[in-house]
Amino acid sequence: MEEFSDKKLKFLGFFLIAASLFPILPPAAQSILIVGFCLISIILYRKNFLKRIENRKVIVSFLFFISYYLWYLLSALWSNGVVEALVDAQSSLILLFFPVIFLFFLPKISQDTLRYILLLFVFVMAGYLVLWWQSYITGVSYYQVLDLKELPVKEYEFIDKISYFFNKGYYWISGTSIRGYRLADEEMKLFVHHNYIASYVTIGFYSALKSIHSTKKLLLKFALLLIAIVFLLFVFYVPSIMNQLALLITLPVFLYSFYGKKIAIAIILIGFIGVGQLIFKNYDKIQTIKLVETDNLISTETSIIDFYRYHIYKCISYKIPDNFFLGMGKGDVQPYLNSCLPDDEWPGLSETKLKYNTHSQPLDYFISGGIIGLFLFIALLIRLFSLAFSQNRFLLIILIVIFANLLFENYLTRVWGAFSFMFFTLVLLQTDFTYNSHYQYKSNQ
Repeated sequence: MEEFSDKKLKFLGFFLIAASLFPILPPAAQSILIVGFCLISIILYRKNFLKRIENRKVIVSFLFFISYYLWYLLSALWSNGVVEALVDAQSSLILLFFPVIFLFFLPKISQDTLRYILLLFVFVMAGYLVLWWQSYITGVSYYQVLDLKELPVKEYEFIDKISYFFNKGYYWISGTSIRGYRLADEEMKLFVHHNYIASYVTIGFYSALKSIHSTKKLLLKFALLLIAIVFLLFVFYVPSIMNQLALLITLPVFLYSFYGKKIAIAIILIGFIGVGQLIFKNYDKIQTIKLVETDNLISTETSIIDFYRYHIYKCISYKIPDNFFLGMGKGDVQPYLNSCLPDDEWPGLSETKLKYNTHSQPLDYFISGGIIGLFLFIALLIRLFSLAFSQNRFLLIILIVIFANLLFENYLTRVWGAFSFMFFTLVLLQTDFTYNSHYQYKSNQ
């Protein structure tokens, strides 16, 4: 096993732990953090590259991690918008850079460093929710004062604010907040895409539970428990059904892995009840597509979302037969969707002129790079799930959460999704088993 100086490891650990600050940093600071982390890793551990490049197992692992993404970028070459496609890809380049850094440069990550990463991430996400709360309170208050001419919610008592948010519901609060900022001629600077936020909070929830299990400090356990409860309530407040289902599915896995079979069985029963309630509660949403298709009407904001996903997938299905093997090319997918969506036959939507992506990461890789692109991506997922199932249940939980988001979002095309996928996967892989199974070196070789 490789040995490294304590100073280097501490410096590396500092940058790894600092990466947990990602969710609350502005975009420019996020970029500086990522670039700084990559450069520091290369500078400190540049000698490792020549040794690891000769290891066949490392090369195979690396190819699993980057083949689908390289093919995705390569597909831009047989599309018309080559430059636009490559420029658009800059937000997801972390999918290429992080595997290079973790597999070819970094030493084994210690368990202590992992604990600090998860612990800081929990408190960072708690801080993010405070910022989210303040941001939406401000936006809604703007709208109340400037349009409704009523007492702003920011003047309410804290309990009344919570009651107001729950009674109005997420969609009303979110839409009203956005309109409020526009009326005030201000911009909401916080990243607030609800599916991404819900996935981060879900990961934060499990990071809190894992930290409770690993710490011996009673006060810290209590604080983490309170934060975990807040995270749980938030996930079920935000209308992100896939994250809610992912949480219900993975909670028994976590409890079984860390607390035993009896507790897991009890939670499974509760989970079945929860899933049943979710399906019952969202039955009208499930029927939305039929309603819109039959009556050509749009009655709620929720139905607009379901309506669009359905027609996005329908538009893409027209192109798959002619682009089955190589795909359309990354640069042609968005222009095609722009021409297909929206349509004048959809009342109330054609004037919005919004750009909708494929809303499914596997489907995006399929239509962009054909069956080859989809196969390479699925191969990576199968490899990761296989390793996680056999050797790291915590990683398995994180992968299930991310996979749930991949199905109905272009999760990896934004830096938020790309970061969570690469960072948590590679940190957990290096810490727990990939290093030992793939990097068989002698000391100071």
